[in-house]
Amino acid sequence: MRGYLFIFVSFLSALVSFRSRAQELNYPDDVKAIFEKSDAALSSYCHSDYYSHPRLEGLLPTIAIPDCPQKEILSEMVRKAGGHPAEVPSLAAIRNPYSELWSLAALWDGAMIPDGWVRAGDEYSVLFYKAIADRNIPHVGSSSLTEAIDKGLRKMPGTITTMDGLIEKARTFRKAKELMDSCFSIDTHCDLPDLYHLGYSVGTRSKSLTGVPKMIEGHLDAQILISFLWQGPLDNASSDKAVRKNLDKIKKIKADVDNYSQICGLAKTPAEADSLKALGKKVFMIALENGYGIGNDLGNIKKMKDLGVVYISLCHFRDNAICNTSSRHGSNPSKGLTDFGKQVVEEMNRQGIMIDLSHPSAGTFWDCVKYSKAPIICSHSGAKAVYGHDRGLDDKQLKALAENGGLIQVYSVPEYLGRPRSSMTIDDMMEHFDHCVKVAGAEHVGIGSDFDGGGGVWGCNGDNDLINLTVKMLEHGYTPEQIKGFWGENFMRVWKEVLSKADQD
Repeated sequence: MRGYLFIFVSFLSALVSFRSRAQELNYPDDVKAIFEKSDAALSSYCHSDYYSHPRLEGLLPTIAIPDCPQKEILSEMVRKAGGHPAEVPSLAAIRNPYSELWSLAALWDGAMIPDGWVRAGDEYSVLFYKAIADRNIPHVGSSSLTEAIDKGLRKMPGTITTMDGLIEKARTFRKAKELMDSCFSIDTHCDLPDLYHLGYSVGTRSKSLTGVPKMIEGHLDAQILISFLWQGPLDNASSDKAVRKNLDKIKKIKADVDNYSQICGLAKTPAEADSLKALGKKVFMIALENGYGIGNDLGNIKKMKDLGVVYISLCHFRDNAICNTSSRHGSNPSKGLTDFGKQVVEEMNRQGIMIDLSHPSAGTFWDCVKYSKAPIICSHSGAKAVYGHDRGLDDKQLKALAENGGLIQVYSVPEYLGRPRSSMTIDDMMEHFDHCVKVAGAEHVGIGSDFDGGGGVWGCNGDNDLINLTVKMLEHGYTPEQIKGFWGENFMRVWKEVLSKADQD
């Protein structure tokens, strides 16, 4: 009763008070402009210092209270419910509100948003709400502003309706942040490089689902950036052209990361990844999706290793010179590695490059289990038992992957999870995740979102939303040790083992 009474009284008073004094904005154009100005500010602000506000110490969850006439009443409600209220300064008290509110939000475990106040549309309320939405902070109040202005944020429908519910969720959210900050977290598949032509990059907060600002918001340490190639003809001239295109994409990825060297860097080895994290920088790695990019020359595999490629997906939606695909566009999913493909597997083992079987056929999967001397991975896949798409692995494959010492990294692609994008949520992604853990074991599962390549569901639609997966993992009963494994320790273990089996001559 206490929670619902709070909602009624505080929202009604806020509605009356703020309707009378708020600066009205033209909806939606003015609000969109504020969002865009804020994103632009974040892209420059976080380049210099995005940890300017150290986390508050203490056991109580920190609940943000906006600068409003009811702030003392709201603060007292937070205290009585078991939280620590944190008053958010007014715009006049902040040097650069477009970035400072975003930075302050790193301290918040929950927030209170008087519904009528948000709808008034003043600049402060928009910025306050945006900081909460960007960082996925649990809140009591309406999500109408975000849903109306930016459908692309794709937050989970519905809100917390009671004070007790807010405090409980805030505690879980705080634990999720602490867990992710205490481990090396990585998303193993991101197609941002395919959006470079739109002006997106790793250093800006834009409509792309990935990049450093959103990684900061979601407490993610590392992303693997993909050099992707569509399959083309297999003649020598076409294959040579594919190699050149792949090398050009890798060059662009390196240039993009180098352009923001003050906040991120490329890692070729686990040690380099650890060093970048220790410096407070975000970590990027490079992988090749579709072995078409090595052409017909095994020597190109060493070139890929020297350039920092950590894994190669052997094929994509069509058969190539290496193997058959799982896709309906392939000739026969029961067929596996070609003779050249067996040589590719051997050379990848020798060079210490991980073999990725996210797209190849079942025949290719079993051939690689047979011929590879190192663990294999599926960098962005799902469970066929949950939804029978060709991109998923059946239980027999999941068990074999575990026996092999390898990994399945669960994707967020709606079409592969089971339903149309409009109805797919983070819970559907977790259904695949839970099944993979049940069958393969917690040591052999992680996250490979496929963001900017088709991935993204309600509640998990960008690097900033990945914190929501940690919240779900906690709510599903996974231990902190298991969660640290899911987010990076499992992947790093496999990467190190693949490197240890490489021929160093």
